[in-house]
Amino acid sequence: CSSMKDAEKGANEHCAREGKVAVIVERETAEHAGGFYDTAVVTAVCVDPAQVVHTTDAFGVLALAEPDIKGALVLQVTSGSIADQAGIFRKDVIFEYRGTPIDTAAALRTAVLSTPAGEKVVLRLRRGQREVRKILQF
Repeated sequence: CSSMKDAEKGANEHCAREGKVAVIVERETAEHAGGFYDTAVVTAVCVDPAQVVHTTDAFGVLALAEPDIKGALVLQVTSGSIADQAGIFRKDVIFEYRGTPIDTAAALRTAVLSTPAGEKVVLRLRRGQREVRKILQF
């Protein structure tokens, strides 16, 4: 809908004024009478593009390389991806993959790229104050 495009454009322009890019993490629309979309809202995070790390399309995680965080901070999870099916969410911090510590978002991407199709992987993450263990099927 055009209101969604306008909302995304507004987020992009806001972040550009800060010299950053907008990562859209949530989209929401409200219907008006007759089933037409009247209002659109996006939630975006403004980030330095050099800090954004895309794992792979199949794994489906966009992570932030944040120097203050030990691990990979999940910014976005692609619907239907391996990460989505495993129950990984935005704001999770992945700190271990296949028994190997993950200190950075780049380390997560490297680990994911080395995973053969068909393999089951144990991943550990922090969700708020809790540590969570996930099993992923590649």
